[in-house]
Parts: sequence; C-alpha cells; structure tokens
Amino acid sequence: MAGKFLEYGPITNAQEEEMADTKRINWACAVLDRKHDAPFFLGVGVYAPHFPNYAPQKYFDLYRREDIVLPPHKDDDLDDLPEKMRKQKIAQKNKHHQRLEELGIIDEAILGYLASVTYADAMLGRVLDALDASPHWAHTIVVIWSDHGYHHGEKGDWGKHTLWERTSNVPFIWAAPAVASNQRIDTTVSLIDMSPTFLELCGLAEDDGLEGTSLASILKRPESAQDRDVFLPYLEPNSFAVINQEWRYIQYSEGSEELYDVQKDPNEWYNLASETKYHGVKKT
Repeated sequence: MAGKFLEYGPITNAQEEEMADTKRINWACAVLDRKHDAPFFLGVGVYAPHFPNYAPQKYFDLYRREDIVLPPHKDDDLDDLPEKMRKQKIAQKNKHHQRLEELGIIDEAILGYLASVTYADAMLGRVLDALDASPHWAHTIVVIWSDHGYHHGEKGDWGKHTLWERTSNVPFIWAAPAVASNQRIDTTVSLIDMSPTFLELCGLAEDDGLEGTSLASILKRPESAQDRDVFLPYLEPNSFAVINQEWRYIQYSEGSEELYDVQKDPNEWYNLASETKYHGVKKT
C-alpha cells in the first residue's frame, strides 16, 4: 500500500458471489429476466476498479507482472506546468508514485488494477448475456461508459482529479437498432450528451433545459460526424479545460494556462501555452 488508498490483492474465487458488485449485477440480471409490460430504464453501475482493487484470484491469474507495459513516462514532465499546479503535483508524486517506485511495485499495483477492471468486465458480460437471453434485446438501447479515466503515474499522478487526457478520456459505447454496428467515431463528445441522445433515439419530446448535444445522427451515420469543442469543468471553481481532437486548453482559477497539441503530443508532455505563436489557438 502507498498512502492511504492504493490497496490491491486477490481474494478467493469462492468469494466472488459475495462481492457488492456481483450482487448488484445479479440483481440487474434478475430485472432483465422479469416480464415488463411497459418500456423501462435500467441503470447498472459497478464500483470496480475504484481502489481498493480486490478481485477474485482468477482475474489476477490472467496477467503476468513481467508482461505489464508501464504507462509512458517523462522525468521532467512537471517542469513546464504552472507554478501552483507544479507544486501540487510534485507533492502528489512524492506521496504516491515515488513511494511505489521505492517499493518497486508500480507494475504490481497496475496488475491489481487490471484484475479489478477484468472483474468489472466479467460482471458487464453477465448483464449483456442476460439481456441477450431476454425478449428485450431487439428494442433496447445499450450504453456503456465510465465516469472518468485514471492516471497510473503519468505526470506523477495516481488518481482522477485532473484536467488531462488520462482523466477525461473514457469508454463511450452505444448499441441499438438505430445505431451503426462495429463503427468507431473519432470526434469529441461529452457524457452530458447522453440525455438528449436518448430522447431523440426514443422519439421523445426535446427538453430545452438539457445541456449537451444529441449524438443520434452520428450514431446512425458515423460518416457525418464533425468534431467540436467540449467544455470540461474542474473541482476548483473557475478552472476548466476546452478540448477537441487537435488541442487541449486548460485554465486554472488564478489564470495560469496549459495548451497541448494532442495530435503531435498525445502524452501532453509539452505545455505550449506560453509560446506566442499559439496565442491564436487559445483565443479560438
């Protein structure tokens, strides 16, 4: 363990059915097995892979520590951050990542995370199998997403509370009769797009009070997708990011900035905010 939250480890396979996430999933499968006389909404969430990363031994056995490829790392990655953020992240790095380095267990901690992710995937599989076995599949919209990404040492961080790519890039998978099959759409969207998308796909009345943009048209016709700017707020008031497929612009509450060319610099190693030639990019 490093700090107070980076706990991980296997439990016995026999304990899988007693885990909280397993119980939630089994409940959802039972709901799908029932007869429903009217349209219904079912939301299913799993806690894994939030720490602590405890998972049945069989999911740990799927990975070998020596095969794990660590996230890309740059020793001086924090040097070009704004002063306030640099100090925060150096403190964070010293507290968690550096301790893991001293113990020589970064790959082991990531193995625990992978095992927990795989357990979550297995639980998702149970729900999809239950849906497939039910009479509801042909007229059901399925959306799979995560609420955030996670740093595993990138920029010295272990966590989710940042405005960088590792935090804001999440799975966002749609399947439905009105959705194109086996397509990947490379455009910037937001999780708040879900509600307007559901309304359009279900033929329900629009709600002018909703934020977000309906994705229904590009889910039907992926070739029509166009990139857009997406606003990403932060825990700290007046701090935010604006992101698209080319750039990530970050501004913090005291006015400091970061700017990354995410096509050329996908790891966000080079902060361009102070370079005069990119002032026009920041304004747009």
